[in-house]
Amino acid sequence: MNEDSSRNTPEGAAFLDLSARHQDTCAAKSREQLQHLPQSAQRTYENLGTLLSLLDRMASCYWGCHGKEHVIEDLVGRAVGSSRAALRLIDFGHYDQALALARGIAEIGNLMWLFYIKPDELRDWIDLPEKDRRSRYSPFGVRKAIEAAGSIVPHDQTDYAWLCMIAVHPAPNVRPQAHNHHGIPTLGGVYQEDGQIECLTRLAWGLASVAGPAAKLALIERPRAEVIVEASIRVAEELPDSENENKVSQSSDDILKKSK
Repeated sequence: MNEDSSRNTPEGAAFLDLSARHQDTCAAKSREQLQHLPQSAQRTYENLGTLLSLLDRMASCYWGCHGKEHVIEDLVGRAVGSSRAALRLIDFGHYDQALALARGIAEIGNLMWLFYIKPDELRDWIDLPEKDRRSRYSPFGVRKAIEAAGSIVPHDQTDYAWLCMIAVHPAPNVRPQAHNHHGIPTLGGVYQEDGQIECLTRLAWGLASVAGPAAKLALIERPRAEVIVEASIRVAEELPDSENENKVSQSSDDILKKSK
């Protein structure tokens, strides 16, 4: 870019204002396009809103506070906050950043599933010194512990590695915001249907994997817990991506069997 042309490019607060306007335009386009997405994606968006509403109430003790440790509620609250932020990033066309948040939710989902199938792990996770906890309950450690227990891993190594590569770790062959058939990179603020569907799918699956076991672990009334479990299963059964749908459905089946 020569000096004359660069004079027409805003800088400082003017550039930030321009960026915000691009995001707002993309958000309007994202909302408009929701009604044109495949039915499964539209249902996922609706189901995600219901599940988020339930988990928001659970995390904030809306139905009453049991007055004991709030570890499960705090983890759920973290997943809820990340999910709500990710939805805004999806609207703005910042799909990679939304997937980075989805990765964090996936980590909570795996951890919650481990606590559910091996309840003693929750106490250890709470009581261990920070250094030991971070080592034993790293994402890799949690996945291996779930496998050792003979259970399905909600977010396996393949899916987790993909999220890391696309959204978190620098890689020479990954182009930013290239969620389209042609692999054209963008810097956000540009609507891409593939990105919208991919992010909604990953986000919904992550939240569902947190919600089911959390509802059974938390100290809330059984009828309310069952409503949350059912909402998470509804999300799982209607995901756009068949591979993820199969994984969530298997995990949901396990929850149903153990909750009877």
